[in-house]
Amino acid sequence: MEISYCIKGVCEYRLNDEYYYVMDKKYFICMHDDTQKYLMSCSADQRGITLLIDLRCNSEAVAEFIDIPDIFRNIQYCEQHIFDADEKIQKLFSEIYYKSDEYKISMLRIKLLELFMLLSEQKRAFTEQQKVIKQVGAFICQNVSEHFTIAQLSEIFGINQTALKSGFKEVLGCPVYTYVKNRKMFCAAELMCGTDMRIIDIAEEVGYCNASKFSSAFREVMGVNPKYYQTEHKNASSLTNRLIHEKLAY
Repeated sequence: MEISYCIKGVCEYRLNDEYYYVMDKKYFICMHDDTQKYLMSCSADQRGITLLIDLRCNSEAVAEFIDIPDIFRNIQYCEQHIFDADEKIQKLFSEIYYKSDEYKISMLRIKLLELFMLLSEQKRAFTEQQKVIKQVGAFICQNVSEHFTIAQLSEIFGINQTALKSGFKEVLGCPVYTYVKNRKMFCAAELMCGTDMRIIDIAEEVGYCNASKFSSAFREVMGVNPKYYQTEHKNASSLTNRLIHEKLAY
């Protein structure tokens, strides 16, 4: 199981054909298996922490006061992946991030147990409306060079505009237009790394006719301007498979 918390910047996660964006004060949870297509990419200024938990571990020492297997099961069967971190979870992740070098393994274990207990209190009900919103997100990603208004998306998928706007951020991590811009910019970053296309041509490929507006949008999402990003990442892919190590600290 992966739990990732974003302190700064943007992190894009692709699970099969679905894209999620983890931004400030949000956390992402997913279960890894051999059949899942999983890719991750981050903006240049992204800062955060990722915890990888081996579900094969089972400590009897904590079984009396917390049912960790039950927490894992609840997360495993939940279709939602992105959550807003409340003040307690923010504080806990910040402590782990900024003080991990100071903590001994025993203290990190205690912090992880605190995190599990907080996660066990989170409600993760998933509705039919949220499934429709995920379909809207998939449609946007399949038509990355196009521009759709909320009214158009609402009509295409038969969902109320207010429900679409309020639910989109909850399910996919950010408002509709931010999601569109994020996908366009990460798509542009992929093209910069994997092709010899000029920046102006990449801008047009993701639906920007104005080079200045594209540069501004790219810098806002990715943390650097397009030319710098292309130079720094010319021979490397921005999307790489995350390695899950066999031996973890916990």
